[in-house]
Amino acid sequence: MPKRSEGPGPELKRMHEYQRALAAFGRVASEMLPHDRLLHYVTAQVSRVTHIRHVKVLCYRPDHGDLLVVAGVGWKPGVVGQTTFALDNASVAGRAMQTASPVIVEDLPNDPEFRMHPSLRDHGIVSLVNVPVRIDGRTWGVLEVDAEEPRTFDEGDVTFLSTMANILGIALLRLETEAKAAEAAAGYARERSFAEVVLREFQHRVKNNLQTIISFLALQRRHASTQEDRDRFVSVMDRVHAIALAQDQLSFESGVSNVEFGDYLRALCANIDPQRETVNIEVETEKGALLPLDRAVAAGLIVNELVTNSLKYAFDDDGGTIRVGFTTRSELGEARLVVEDNGRGMGPPRKGGLGLQLIDAFANQLDGQVERESVEKGTRTCVRFPLPL
Repeated sequence: MPKRSEGPGPELKRMHEYQRALAAFGRVASEMLPHDRLLHYVTAQVSRVTHIRHVKVLCYRPDHGDLLVVAGVGWKPGVVGQTTFALDNASVAGRAMQTASPVIVEDLPNDPEFRMHPSLRDHGIVSLVNVPVRIDGRTWGVLEVDAEEPRTFDEGDVTFLSTMANILGIALLRLETEAKAAEAAAGYARERSFAEVVLREFQHRVKNNLQTIISFLALQRRHASTQEDRDRFVSVMDRVHAIALAQDQLSFESGVSNVEFGDYLRALCANIDPQRETVNIEVETEKGALLPLDRAVAAGLIVNELVTNSLKYAFDDDGGTIRVGFTTRSELGEARLVVEDNGRGMGPPRKGGLGLQLIDAFANQLDGQVERESVEKGTRTCVRFPLPL
């Protein structure tokens, strides 16, 4: 009659229990456990699986030069969070920390190499094993198991504890990384918030100064002796206002020195009052086109001059439409600004026309070229200029 199987022996059962504990801790370590709960879980599970009441985790404190008990089970009140161990070779935990290797002591009270810590004596500890907890190449602390009765820790015990310590190190590294990322994000948010306040204050002061200039020009306009002189003051005021509108477009989203040019053109044209219900100004631009402030202002002033010229000279009583367009060709590194109307046409340049001189001057600032293109009806002016890299 065949012999009946008696099942796995105690050694195999112990290994299976270790494996299950490691698998469970691997799952737990991947979760978003708080730091304290993670450390307590480790000590509780090691105590349960090894059947040893006293287990603790000690963390190295560089500023104090010692090891602090930061978690543990089976200890009297006042040990966890308060008791410290030395880092010298006569300290079991200290030697594990220094060598970054497991340290096993089977009879601590009678071992001449090591010093008996008061808390270990108070709890009647006889046998213990320490394994290092490493994070990203450095030794963070140690995981320690303390038995009240003589015990021999074999290779299976040390492997189990070392693996638990390694998993703990990975989990702690993740928590440290997340904490640093959160701190960096909070710091960036604080710095950005402060910088935004500074930017808004800068914009406010610049706009106040420009408004002061406009107010001064408006005051001087009242004293102009001729309508032509009054019109000149209005033109200058419009140009200053165009610069002020560009300042309003500065933001962190587009970069502190960049202007979202499409938004700027729409705001600019919306503020050019045709004072005629029969004239429409249409703006069509690419979304997200960014220009540095100085180039955006120069291009905006070109648009201001061209649109103003069309309003003054292009239309009869029937009115018409002025179209403003802006496109970019990144493959050529070029931008194209077009202002056209369907009016009577510009005709020959007026003697002493300041507006046309300004257009050429602003185009030169952009390193661009002004092209007055022929159309079937009206006037069409195109300005091409290189895009900044």
